Amino acid sequence: MYESPLAIYRRHLAQGQLAYQYDPQTRRPVFPPRVLGPGSGNGALQWRISAGLGAVHAVTVVRPRDGAPYNVVLVDMDEGFRLMSRVETAGGAAPVIGMRVRLRAQAAQEDGDPFPVFEAATGHDVAAAAPDTPAPAQPRAIAVGPGLASHAALQHEAARGTAPLPLRRGAVAIVGAAESDLGKVAPGLGPLDLMAQAVGRALDDCGLTLGDVDGVFATTSQSRMPTLALCETLGIQPRHHDGTNIGGASFLSMVARAHAAIEAGLCQVAVIAYGSTQRSMGRANVAAPDPNPHEAPYRPLYTASSYALAASRHMHVYGTTREQLAEVAVAARQWALRNPAAWEKKPLTVAEVLASPMISDPLTLRDCCLVTDGGGALVLTGSDRARDLRRPPAYVLGHGEALSHYSISAMPDLTATAAARSGALAYRMAGLAPQDMDVLQLYDAFTITTLLFLEDLGFCPKGEGGRFVQGGRIAPGGALAVNTSGGGLSYCHPGMYGIFALIEAVRQLRGECGARQVAGCRTALVHGNGGTLSSQSTVVLGNAAAL
Repeated sequence: MYESPLAIYRRHLAQGQLAYQYDPQTRRPVFPPRVLGPGSGNGALQWRISAGLGAVHAVTVVRPRDGAPYNVVLVDMDEGFRLMSRVETAGGAAPVIGMRVRLRAQAAQEDGDPFPVFEAATGHDVAAAAPDTPAPAQPRAIAVGPGLASHAALQHEAARGTAPLPLRRGAVAIVGAAESDLGKVAPGLGPLDLMAQAVGRALDDCGLTLGDVDGVFATTSQSRMPTLALCETLGIQPRHHDGTNIGGASFLSMVARAHAAIEAGLCQVAVIAYGSTQRSMGRANVAAPDPNPHEAPYRPLYTASSYALAASRHMHVYGTTREQLAEVAVAARQWALRNPAAWEKKPLTVAEVLASPMISDPLTLRDCCLVTDGGGALVLTGSDRARDLRRPPAYVLGHGEALSHYSISAMPDLTATAAARSGALAYRMAGLAPQDMDVLQLYDAFTITTLLFLEDLGFCPKGEGGRFVQGGRIAPGGALAVNTSGGGLSYCHPGMYGIFALIEAVRQLRGECGARQVAGCRTALVHGNGGTLSSQSTVVLGNAAAL
């Protein structure tokens, strides 16, 4: 009888053994257990037993509203794989990055399934390690997936242009952009209502009607088949439709797909839409990610703990401080105070960010995005038609997308994202560089994401994000205009923010932003992030002056 990899893993764990797989084709350890070797497709993976020794790679302490704090860690095992766990320490002290740990024993979930936990290692533990798994003198390369290339290699690979560009720069434009009602919407309104509301407003924005729409791209976490449901709600049967869902990056990738569809003649007028009532529904009813049996037992606070782990690693490696993270939140709030539609209406200081309730170390409440209702929509069409419509077009100059992992424990490098690749692809298609961007709209679900994307998209060297944002550099009046609406930290965040970043970019290029308008704005870089720093999508837009 076939025994699944997960069942084999749990059987060993029940016997006090931490089992992992090994791929003889790639000569790499494989974890979590799976049916095929990552990158190789090898279905004959070998099982091995870990000596149970490793080192803490990243750590966060979750501080629930009710109950005692608890730690969630990523452990680099000496055999070369990484896993999420918990370290049980004397007196409940938090573990620290670099701390040597050993497998203590398996614990059991309520359903009886075992999971590994760790404790501090001793000198005796290291001496007792198996001969083929000595404690490494230097950090060992960790297998956390098929193996993403280095940060610099990603940028070089994407920028060198080994393949011809399939789509024409500026051939398609965003001609309509609008939000639905935002904040906490009227009782009884659902995500499809907000989508429809936003679509109607976006069509009115450009002077088109539902009868003109023959392409629909839509997603939400609150509907199994949102594109079909939206089309039914709108009463249309488009020639082309798409329901891509890669989290908050979805809508930027949909811009690329709409661009391709329009150029291929699959549709002429495309609508991109989103809606969510996550605030009205309450936290308990917000869709949770697919359960990961190798992460869920440790109760990470989704998604804050995942981003907190990345923040802790960035702080450890590069010396980034909580004060620097707080600068991101303060800058976003200063922009929001110039946006009448923003949820947050009061000024914010670095001290107030640091003093706000700790959610998952090192991220406080003010390091985390808002939880609001809202929807948004965009209308795209060919550039020839776009010039004759109601508003100035925002031309699609370039786009790129990339992914690196799904679960945070599989992220190759917690301090570098696949935005290095998506950004390089977008710059290449646009024929532009970071220094050519007049305004940035970056996905800011947490303050750490802004730092990571400033680095990975080429606006400062890797590791310099914290120092880069100091002194109000990305605030109004600073050297670089970032998240001019107030972003997900202060404007709105209905669960998947990417479409709202695009809407703000379009308005900046039209010169419609009033007190927050960036003078002479010709180009805009918009970046979306999905999952736990998992999917990355970058779009470069420009007005007629940028063509």
